[in-house]
Amino acid sequence: MAKKKNYYILFMILIIFLIIMFSLFGVKNLKAGKNKAIIIIGDSSVWQYENSNWTNLTFKSSLQQLSWKKYNIYSNRNKLGNYYLWYNDKWYAFDKNKDSVDISDDMFAYSANFDLNIKNFEVQNTDIDDYISYVLESNDISSFDDFSSIYKFKIDVNGDNVDEDFYLISNAFSFNSDSAKTFSIAFMVKDNNIYYIYKDISDNKYFNGCKPFYNFFFDINSDGVLELVLSCSKFSDGGQTDMLYTYDDNGYKISFSN
Repeated sequence: MAKKKNYYILFMILIIFLIIMFSLFGVKNLKAGKNKAIIIIGDSSVWQYENSNWTNLTFKSSLQQLSWKKYNIYSNRNKLGNYYLWYNDKWYAFDKNKDSVDISDDMFAYSANFDLNIKNFEVQNTDIDDYISYVLESNDISSFDDFSSIYKFKIDVNGDNVDEDFYLISNAFSFNSDSAKTFSIAFMVKDNNIYYIYKDISDNKYFNGCKPFYNFFFDINSDGVLELVLSCSKFSDGGQTDMLYTYDDNGYKISFSN
């Protein structure tokens, strides 16, 4: 009788343990599996997120099926509102009265069955500090070059209430650069350690390559850790490359691109 009672107690402990584990992890994974979103980055990328997987939508017929639906629209990382989008070789925005809405800066829009939790950040021009000096020296780049981009900003990417520093330095498309190299480097500083995000160094061919910029940070799976969209614009109308980065203890790594 006592042995049967012990089995019953062990069985109940196992059931309680499984309930706790499902509450901690199962519900979250089940919810993540049902999350669906459409993300539109200017006129360069349309990404579909479903069952934790990403897909590029490129066919015009697929894009037109997304027309006349409401999206949360951002411009220059500030929310403009909830508007309809219509596609015809590029995206056009309209309000509920079907009046056109002007979006003068780069657009970021999404439609999802969950809160994407977008984080704003303020980019600031900066001087060459110890971290920039170290990166330049490590990559054999002169600190006297003519920079077309040199800025930084702070944002907490993993929910520990401590801001990480993000930098970008580039001489891409500089009219005054005499450097033999074209370079663009994006990196993060966390706990005084440098983590490269994007690095492109090549022989200077005037306006070759592309000029990167931090586009958006958002939490796609509600885990408190921010994903990053880094975009890279080519000279004139050469197009734009959009890259999705995910974060782990080793920094940001690219996981998807258009």
